Amino acid sequence: MKYTLIENGTDSFKSAFENIEKFGGITQGGRHRLKDAVIFLNHGVEILLKYILQEHHPSFIFNKIDSYLDAKKNLKKISLDTRKNPENKKVARTVFDVKNLQTVGIAEALRRVEYLCDIEIPLEFKNSISAINEIRNQIMHYEVDIDDSEKEKLITRLKYCYQESVDFFKVHIDNLEHEIVMSRFEFTHEEYEEEREAIWEEVMEYERIRREELYRNLSEDDLYDLMLYESRIY
Repeated sequence: MKYTLIENGTDSFKSAFENIEKFGGITQGGRHRLKDAVIFLNHGVEILLKYILQEHHPSFIFNKIDSYLDAKKNLKKISLDTRKNPENKKVARTVFDVKNLQTVGIAEALRRVEYLCDIEIPLEFKNSISAINEIRNQIMHYEVDIDDSEKEKLITRLKYCYQESVDFFKVHIDNLEHEIVMSRFEFTHEEYEEEREAIWEEVMEYERIRREELYRNLSEDDLYDLMLYESRIY
């Protein structure tokens, strides 16, 4: 059986969609639906980011590229030995068969897609993914405690992140919509704008904190030069 990154990622997207949709129709209970939606959406985004990285170069998805190169070298050696000696029982189809490799997480995958693949990733999209990933980490490693208003906000955030993910990946992955074309949420204009505004506020707060940290570490001369430069471009 072969399960490609595209099949893996889109399957998780479909599962996220189905769980969000079914949760909306449950009047009592169903907490597992919300949990599954978070986990599957996070997983789908991470896997499809890795697909983009792999399309640029297979080594980009691994934490340590040197470890990948060593595994690749050993894989070729095993393949050569097998051709020379058909009785050799050692079988290795991928680099994972010859070495315990670790792939990048979602944050590093985003960074590599943006800077190794030169693909622009909207700040709102990144911020939305980060919020879902934070909830996912709580679910996977500890516990989650949210009230009803926070729950409703999470559901809206899940829907928004799902739609933004589909819109992003369909630009960079051929025929993606064919795999998930039937799994689409309907947003009112007001709902979409409210969620977009909330995410943008988070982006601006992050930018404010980042700039304060930058200014704090600059000398007076460097700070003056930076402020002069910014006054010219803004």
